[in-house]
Amino acid sequence: MPQAQRWTRWGAALVFAIIAIASPLHAQYFGQNQVQYDRLRWRVIETEHFQIHYYPQIADVAPDAARMAERSYARLSRLMAHQFREKKPVLIFGSSGDFAQSNVFGDLGEGTGGVTDPLRQRMAQFFSGDWASFEHVLMHEMVHVFQFDIFSRGRAGAGLQNLAMVNPPLWFMEGLAEYFSIGPEHPWTAAWVRDAVTNNALPTIAQMTERPDKYFPYRYGLSVWQYVGARWGDEVIGEIMNAVPSVGIDRAFRREIGMSLDELSAEWKQAMQNKYLPIVAELQRPRSFAEPLLSQKRSGSISSLFVAPALSDDGKLITYIAYGSFLRGEVFPEMYLANAETGKRITRLVRTTLNPDFEQLRYIYSQPAFSPDAKMLAFTGQSGGRDVLYVMDVKSRRILRKFDFELDQVLSPSFSPDGRRIVFSGMRRGSSDLYIASLDTDGYTQVTKDPYGDLQPQWSPDGRTIAFTSERGDDTDLDILKIGKWKLALLDLETQKVTVINDQGGRSLNPQWAPDGKSLAYITDRSGVANIFLYDLEAKQHYQLTNVLGAVTAVAEQSPAITWARGADVLAFVYYEKTDHAIWKIKNPRALKKEPYRDPVVVAQGGALSGAPTKPAAPVTPVTPVKVDPTAHLNRATLTDTAAARQSFYRPTVGAKARASDDLPASVASRLSEAVSVRALLDSFDFNLPDSTKLRDYRYRARLTPEYVAQPSIGYQQGGFGQGTFGGTTVVLSDLLGDRRLALSGAINGQLSDAQVFVGYTSLGNRLQYTTGVIQQPIYLLSNYIQEPLGNDQFSESQEITRLVVRQVFAAGLYPLNRFTRFELGARFQNIDQQVFPFTRLVDYQQGYASGFERGPTRNVASANTISPYLAFVTDNTLYGYTGPISGRRLRLEVEPSVGTWKWTEYLADVRAYYPILFNYITLATRFTTSMSVGRDELRFPKWIGRPDFIRGYNREDLGSITCTGLPTDDGTSCNSVELIGSRVAFANAELRFPIIRSFAAARLPIGLPPIDGLFFYDAGVAWSKNQQVVGSRPAGYDFSRERALLQSYGFGVRMNLFNIAIIRWDWAVPVSRPGTKGFGTWFFGASY
Repeated sequence: MPQAQRWTRWGAALVFAIIAIASPLHAQYFGQNQVQYDRLRWRVIETEHFQIHYYPQIADVAPDAARMAERSYARLSRLMAHQFREKKPVLIFGSSGDFAQSNVFGDLGEGTGGVTDPLRQRMAQFFSGDWASFEHVLMHEMVHVFQFDIFSRGRAGAGLQNLAMVNPPLWFMEGLAEYFSIGPEHPWTAAWVRDAVTNNALPTIAQMTERPDKYFPYRYGLSVWQYVGARWGDEVIGEIMNAVPSVGIDRAFRREIGMSLDELSAEWKQAMQNKYLPIVAELQRPRSFAEPLLSQKRSGSISSLFVAPALSDDGKLITYIAYGSFLRGEVFPEMYLANAETGKRITRLVRTTLNPDFEQLRYIYSQPAFSPDAKMLAFTGQSGGRDVLYVMDVKSRRILRKFDFELDQVLSPSFSPDGRRIVFSGMRRGSSDLYIASLDTDGYTQVTKDPYGDLQPQWSPDGRTIAFTSERGDDTDLDILKIGKWKLALLDLETQKVTVINDQGGRSLNPQWAPDGKSLAYITDRSGVANIFLYDLEAKQHYQLTNVLGAVTAVAEQSPAITWARGADVLAFVYYEKTDHAIWKIKNPRALKKEPYRDPVVVAQGGALSGAPTKPAAPVTPVTPVKVDPTAHLNRATLTDTAAARQSFYRPTVGAKARASDDLPASVASRLSEAVSVRALLDSFDFNLPDSTKLRDYRYRARLTPEYVAQPSIGYQQGGFGQGTFGGTTVVLSDLLGDRRLALSGAINGQLSDAQVFVGYTSLGNRLQYTTGVIQQPIYLLSNYIQEPLGNDQFSESQEITRLVVRQVFAAGLYPLNRFTRFELGARFQNIDQQVFPFTRLVDYQQGYASGFERGPTRNVASANTISPYLAFVTDNTLYGYTGPISGRRLRLEVEPSVGTWKWTEYLADVRAYYPILFNYITLATRFTTSMSVGRDELRFPKWIGRPDFIRGYNREDLGSITCTGLPTDDGTSCNSVELIGSRVAFANAELRFPIIRSFAAARLPIGLPPIDGLFFYDAGVAWSKNQQVVGSRPAGYDFSRERALLQSYGFGVRMNLFNIAIIRWDWAVPVSRPGTKGFGTWFFGASY
């Protein structure tokens, strides 16, 4: 075979090889970034049952987290009747910003405090500056570890198939985690259930199972488990959980409590109605004392979620966090400005999520604040992976100051009376304290420094005092990690003395100063419902201002929900009812002040859990509470506890006389003392609390373990082309933090020389991320067919196979500037060998016989080596819909020179934009792309513009009729006559996309129809090579071997999302540049652009 002919086929084979192998260098053509803003040097505290992973920035609080973990294990192992066989990993992050950098779980958003994965049973959470919430999340996630461990029978990674088959619903999993971490009393959950009962919207268990998106599984699921625990005892819950992997959920309940889920659902609903309906008449809806201000109907929003309110001092403006208009694409919680008198929205102040300057707003523990003259607004958010304090000019929406204090958390700003200083809650090394920043200077001043959580500060009108929420108080003992409920405290700025306000009950939060500075409004659940109270600093008395049916609460029970415009004497608050969070306002709220509040004597009602109606109890003469110790049977140290919540009484079903629990019959008391109780265990603060000095501490060492293993395949083929043994598998290994990953993939088809091999290592633990590896990929092409006559009606039939063996060593680095923009730098060395071998058989026409194919000897034809470095700039802030992006921009600019056997440079520019005319309904999608090979050997790398995802309507053109084999010669002349092929291409597309079917489910069908979108399109582009001229339209005497004209097409199409497995496309295209040619349709898999 002539050498030129060999190179001809060799060049085309290389083209095919380049297309077939998606280089890991360009594996993420677009896409957003998981940024590692900080390098975290992890360490491990090893306890009896856990490996607590932390880093030096939180070394002061990590040992207490480890002690809490062991205490939680001691409680839960008794409740779940299960023990770990292996130590479980726990990842502790110092802030929500650090938590968002996790390479295992990614950025889960503002509302997620922790997460657990079932494969490796990893728990992950962050410090929020609130120890009580931290322990709640720790226990909640640990319950999930117990659940997964029960399914896996003590071996992490096992039992996943059984878990998927049982598929326990969220109310079961999350409700149980809430019950074991919160206990039998939870005012926030009571508010949800009371609201649902009152509005006849309490779901059945079946409805919770089918629609967890509609019926919040955390709250309703917790209520179900509270009912089960109260009626059958907490021990039965562990029995149910242990039975579920074997018999399923419904049978587990039948076996342990003698009821099906439907029966349990009916009795639970009846019990909740009996519990809450009698008290509805005693509670108020806000319309009786307040005016509506912000709601879905009044202010316009896709959701009735209006939280983190802040009134200007004159009462004319209000900011809040909410969703906006769906059709305008305002689908993330963002900050808006509204008229505080009419509730009419004025403007959106901050655009988040897809904006790198405001990655997230803080609104779980924080709310914005106006300056006294209402010209400035202070708020906190995340930028560059860290919390920052922003000061905005309200009128122009321009950021005046951006304070980056390098603190782990910045929350709840409040202006001083002169408007030049801001107090805020900041967190460093896991502890939250109060800080003051000045608008006139840089830096800050720390004004509290202690191990207690200090949050939600508010500056007094006279500027002398700061009121704030704190964990300090008589019921807090940090030595045994007993964290009391939040209380209001006062900081005297002159003396630096902190005073805890006396006689507080329940959880107190969100202090707001009255105009005269003589009283404080705040939220507390001491009455069993989150209400607004007032504390009079002179009389030292608490007054209940509201007695609502729902609750004064926002996103979480710790969230700020009230704001007081002191100049106008108007108080606004977030009110929860009918699953909505709306904002109401009260003029002159101190007018609601009545008699000082006194806590009632609480007695437990017997017989209310059976589901049978109960009569109102007769008036009870107040009795002196008798101290009881609900944890006397547990191993605990001496601890004086005066909390009223620990005083329990037993009321018999018949009669009105209350008696202390220790006056029960001996048989009953004995049984109860041995029973496992959630309440008792949660009250046992020093139960199995280890000594932190005896914990082992060492540097984290990455160990790669399997994260994914593909089902191996192996087989043997006889006959055919005689390739013999075949098979393969893929294994992905990762370290516990997800910072290091190793992928191994291999397959064989007959011979070792035909093996497909991929080995890739990726490092994600630093800001500069990199990947490196090797590839071997054989590619086969049918390159020739020969029939050689042998006489006597016999001939030899040969099929010549060209085999390319592509070997590649690659390395690439990625440096993200933010979540959306990055630089890429990489290089690859590539070796390609070309070999040819025949498969031959004998054919006898006369006998009608053909022998089997036999493989002939292999001939080495050619070999080439190239080195290709590349540099790219990428940005992508797109938001996806059902079948493709629906808003945002994408850009990729890349240059890649290649040297070696061949020499050329590849230039790429790809610009895409998506304009939501009506968000998620009508989108205008545009694209401009050019890819040019320039240099000595550019003609060896032709590009075909007729692909269905480039220029539609030209993919049926017959290349063979003009003798283009697709295997070019050294100078590329054999394909220059093909108008669709060139070493350089440029094309543009425009699509108008719209929905045809969004969701459709017939009642009698097991599944619904997938989403289907329609579109109209216009395409234009051109392919050319060097020495060819590009023209806009075909001139007279057009010769496409010397010039190339613009190719155009138009048409319509549909896109179907096949159950999130694949995008199926069908386009009907009319090739405008082929006059007289009819349009035709083409099926294609994958999104176009």
